[in-house]
Amino acid sequence: MVRYQLATTTGSAKATGGAISFYGGKTIHAFTSSGVFANTSGSPLSIEYVCLAGGGGGGADEGAGGGAGGYRTGTTTCPTSPVTVTVGAGGRGARNGDTGVNGSPGGLSGAVTIAVAGGGGGGGRDGSAGQGNDGGSGGGTSGTSPNPTPGGSGNTPPTSPPQGNAGGASFYNSNFGGGGGGGAGAVGQNQQPDGGGAGGQGVQLPATFRNPESQPGSNGGGLGAPGPGTTYFWVAGGGSGGARSGTIREGGAYDGSSVIPGGPFAGAGKGVLSNGSGGLTAPSALSNTGSGGGGNGNDEGNGEPGIAGNGGSGLVLIAYPS
Repeated sequence: MVRYQLATTTGSAKATGGAISFYGGKTIHAFTSSGVFANTSGSPLSIEYVCLAGGGGGGADEGAGGGAGGYRTGTTTCPTSPVTVTVGAGGRGARNGDTGVNGSPGGLSGAVTIAVAGGGGGGGRDGSAGQGNDGGSGGGTSGTSPNPTPGGSGNTPPTSPPQGNAGGASFYNSNFGGGGGGGAGAVGQNQQPDGGGAGGQGVQLPATFRNPESQPGSNGGGLGAPGPGTTYFWVAGGGSGGARSGTIREGGAYDGSSVIPGGPFAGAGKGVLSNGSGGLTAPSALSNTGSGGGGNGNDEGNGEPGIAGNGGSGLVLIAYPS
């Protein structure tokens, strides 16, 4: 006979706000939308947190992937007074006809003294020479940008440790593929000779928040999204770039040196190829993953309207001993 203690599934809350659960001797408050965290313990409360901003929207017209929202985790002390918790919205994917056809940035998230910036929008053909926007993680650069044009900068404004990474660059080749958006775990992949770049890898939520009862499915629900292999609870992956022709890679799949097989990971959006007639919509990132939307590879100059993917909304998690 073997005896061991199961993870704690009940406990007592010392605060209100968000969806409350109990796991591993901790009380967890999950905010999937903005709200108020009120410490009711009567004294300052030591907390562990995850703060994740909204991901950037993808770009249209040889569009690039959107960057992931800024991601920060650590510990701090929460005062006895109520604290506003802000959960950023995902950025809107660009539409042909938008000014600049870059994706919109994600919304910022924040709680207590912690703040993170929204992901940068993916670049589109006419948007400031197609360069991806700066943000928590930067958006990739459009496939029709001058040779070469770097992706949007990540970790903007700067934090320590960094809240994200840069988007992928473009080199103006014949496939007109957009770079991948940056992820919290890795930069976005540059435009490739045969098409668009993969989105930068995300990060796995800390073990404190990986309650099996909150395990996500492939289409959302739970916390985060599936990652490489059979792992779960991944967030903040970059969207992948679209292309006019060639190969499309997955969102959240670039680890900084190679593309991880499978995907998409961290709920990030995947770019789409132009179909020569328009009307395509690139996949959006999953809600509350803070991941970037996919880029649309359509060619507006040839009358191919299309829509890029939206970024995923953010997430704030707070835990303390039950």
